[in-house]
Amino acid sequence: MGDARTELEHDFLDNAKSFNWPAVKSMLEETPDLINAQPSMRWSALHQAAYEGNAEMASFLLEKGADPHSQTRSGQTPAEVAKSKDVRQAIEASTESDAAEEPPKKKAKRMPNYNLNINSAVDKEYEGSSLTDIVAAPTSALQGVAAKGREVLKKFKVHTIGDLGSWKFYRISKAILGLSALEQKDKREEGAALNINKAMDKKHETKSLAEILELPPSALQGLAGWADAELAKVGVTTIAKLGDWKYAKWSEWISELAKFENTDFSSL
Repeated sequence: MGDARTELEHDFLDNAKSFNWPAVKSMLEETPDLINAQPSMRWSALHQAAYEGNAEMASFLLEKGADPHSQTRSGQTPAEVAKSKDVRQAIEASTESDAAEEPPKKKAKRMPNYNLNINSAVDKEYEGSSLTDIVAAPTSALQGVAAKGREVLKKFKVHTIGDLGSWKFYRISKAILGLSALEQKDKREEGAALNINKAMDKKHETKSLAEILELPPSALQGLAGWADAELAKVGVTTIAKLGDWKYAKWSEWISELAKFENTDFSSL
């Protein structure tokens, strides 16, 4: 997912998902062929305008060449996710002239009647995706991360939900947080060999786990001072908060369960 074009397409669709239409227009002016971008079968910009109920923007996108027949992973067209009659009419009007040439709509594959979902963790456009696809999705696919959070994480080379779930600094922080509950204050045995020196900056090596949790993320070996200001933008100001950051935890859980997913719904 890391190539520049895919990143650009995700940036474009994140703006559409946030209904940041000035940014969408600006990106289309610079790169017109983004109009029908759908990396990882994401909702197109036209789907998002339709979902918002924005007839004016839907018409603009159609004029720029948006495909009214584009489909989501579950087979929905922009007209089918539209929240207003005006939007549906605008889309339907654009298809009248080529109705005879309209490709037959793909039938959504009939799935077993499962009930499990993670709808409270992912944005609407990912509710029909597999766990495997969600692992490969940008971090902004998580509800609450949005474009701002994604931009912060990109600075740490964390691009996908899979990247976030396995991010070294989250995993170290999580381990420190978990083991801190098992630490006995001032009870270290004399001559004990236990240490986490490879994880901490030298000046913090002798601190207790409880003390380490109160330090800023940059106390971890490998995170520079600038990391603190960036992570503070997403509410992470200490090692304890990084180890308990819900978006990283969600990502880890999704990544773990994805290992047990069968694309063909078989039981083995």
